[in-house]
Amino acid sequence: MSTDGGKAAGLARAAKVTRAATVTHAATATSAGRIPYETLFSTVCAGLLLNICLAAAVLPVLLALAFTGSPLAAWPFFVGLSALCAPAASAAFAAFEALSGGEHRVVRTFWSAYRTGFGRSLLVGVAASAAAIVLGADLQLAVGTSLAAATPLLAVLIALVIAVTPTVLVAAMRPTVWVFAATADVASAATSAGRARKSRLLWACAYLCIRKWYLSLANSAALAVLLAAVLAKPAVGLFLAPAPVLYVVWANVRHVIAPLIER
Repeated sequence: MSTDGGKAAGLARAAKVTRAATVTHAATATSAGRIPYETLFSTVCAGLLLNICLAAAVLPVLLALAFTGSPLAAWPFFVGLSALCAPAASAAFAAFEALSGGEHRVVRTFWSAYRTGFGRSLLVGVAASAAAIVLGADLQLAVGTSLAAATPLLAVLIALVIAVTPTVLVAAMRPTVWVFAATADVASAATSAGRARKSRLLWACAYLCIRKWYLSLANSAALAVLLAAVLAKPAVGLFLAPAPVLYVVWANVRHVIAPLIER
């Protein structure tokens, strides 16, 4: 009798453990298949907040576009004015970096990064705008003349400037990048060592953009789509497109500059 009772007790315990495992597995499967509405909602809200911050940061450019009938006719002016977009883009990249680390206060992160990196990012934007204006003017003059053979090279150089600019902005704000350890020190900009560090960073980013040309091409295409959306449909281009497009650019740039971070 005692043996039968022990077997019955063992079978009861085994059945209880099996039922508990089944319930646990079902709960896990249900939670795994559930749509993360909270995460989705917070992501959408973060994107909309970033779009508002970006619109406020580039307000002078938007006002100039609003009061200009044909922006393409005055493209050198707007390319020069677009230098103001560099600090805003750099702040958005910093917000994406913080979001990837679990920080969801995107507005505070955006404006903090905007203030601290304004001078450095504006310098990058001015240099990129100047190069784009010179190359664009040469391209415009070369079309339809005896120098038309140089137009493909000029177009490639313009695309390279567009690809290198966000790469430098992302690389410059990462303290682990080996060639840009002292960028935040404004005084070092006047020294030969500071200029050498910035020069090495620029050439390193240009080399990596060429080496990973497919990511650079994707970034250039994404920025071109963003520009076209802003010009064609300002409401959509300003309040829906910037954050997703800049996130794609930031994600691609992180892969581009991976060799600099690993050193």
